[in-house]
Amino acid sequence: MRKDLWKRTLRLLDLPEDMDARVPRITVVGRDKMLVENVSGVRRCTETEVLLLTGCGVLSVAGEGLLVKELGESRALIVGRLMRWAYGE
Repeated sequence: MRKDLWKRTLRLLDLPEDMDARVPRITVVGRDKMLVENVSGVRRCTETEVLLLTGCGVLSVAGEGLLVKELGESRALIVGRLMRWAYGE
């Protein structure tokens, strides 16, 4: 119920959905950098796959030479050759 109330409030105030701290914001720069905000944790990190925990599920990032270069309070900066990303359960 609280989640629905927050979503209705955002719509009523005509604010973007990404104002919700549970919704991840993903910024990709070229093919070698991805900034993911509103991350709650890292499930796995290898050179070919990074799994991030978000409010929308697990974000899987695949590529080559991947590295979580920065991991802050609620954000992660992934560098390397990005090939694909998708949400899983």
